[in-house]
Amino acid sequence: MGTVSRLLLAEPRVSGHRLAYVRLLLIEALSRGVEVHIGLPSGASESAEYNIHLNDLSDNFRLSTIEGFGLRELERLSSELNVSRTIVTDADVLARQVASTGSWRGAGTLSILIMREKAQGRASSPITWLKTAAKRTLMFRASSVRNVEVSVLKSATWEGRSLFRVAKDPVELECTHQDVAGVRSEWGLSSGTYWFAVLGAVTVRKNVPLVVESLIALSKTDYAAGSLGLLIAGSVDGDLKSDLLTFRSECEAAGIEFVVIDRTLSNTELDAAVAASNCLVLAHSNEGPSGLLGKAACAGTQILAAGANSLRHDIRALGGMAEWTPLKTPKLKSAMKRALTSGRSEAKLSANKEMFVEALMPRA
Repeated sequence: MGTVSRLLLAEPRVSGHRLAYVRLLLIEALSRGVEVHIGLPSGASESAEYNIHLNDLSDNFRLSTIEGFGLRELERLSSELNVSRTIVTDADVLARQVASTGSWRGAGTLSILIMREKAQGRASSPITWLKTAAKRTLMFRASSVRNVEVSVLKSATWEGRSLFRVAKDPVELECTHQDVAGVRSEWGLSSGTYWFAVLGAVTVRKNVPLVVESLIALSKTDYAAGSLGLLIAGSVDGDLKSDLLTFRSECEAAGIEFVVIDRTLSNTELDAAVAASNCLVLAHSNEGPSGLLGKAACAGTQILAAGANSLRHDIRALGGMAEWTPLKTPKLKSAMKRALTSGRSEAKLSANKEMFVEALMPRA
């Protein structure tokens, strides 16, 4: 990392896989002999995500609380710590503040990661297009500020050119064959069942009701309903928790096995769940890269993507192991039926974290 001797890793949110990114950068910095400070919002150290991703390494860094997590708070902390580089791993909001003020008054260099390069909404909508153009303008303004570096998060399968520095979503599978077998046994995933899976942070944007509806529609076709299963594993959003009993009763009435693991999964559990599933369902309403897509491509697990156009682009490199469809029950049901006969694929990706690390924490 060149002359960098002290680093601040800052993350405004601990949900999802954000702290996994922090952990990856932390481990790399420690391997380079860098002193590391981590800045998180109040209460973060009490979260399940912190316990999974950072707690075992807590003796190797100093933790600070950043109240409000605005630009000025970040500048103050970086100056107090006298760091050479500050990295913010979910910086969409912060980039807007940097662009608006036109300055970074903190210590050293500010490296920010844009997690959602495009605005949310229908890609064909003029409003969405205008919002995306406006966001891109803000990104250009932020990147022109002295001592500020802007990177954009891209899918692990992305290839091409970008106007900004690219941080490819790092792909790692931290599980063994024994871990996969353990998940299948502990969670009751019958070996004779074809398991569709919705994994990770299970929020409204993953369209679980549509997945359930499509799977039930599939069970009513000539396919043997008794050998279909739906696995939902990961922290389930509060808006969906009350619907789980309904989903269970509907699936079981249709002869579909239904398994829910409602908690934050460890890295090993999540990776093993991806490998244990027959088909990973990514039915996303929002645009942006999916880290789970890369894991599935590493594991050889079939991928059924739906909705987000970003997913439609990202699966192009995966050939027959992946399919995209609109977020409509008949389309999703038909794609599920095709997945049943596709079989398991050879892994299309290998573990690769170097491009992500180098974008945010370059050696030179």
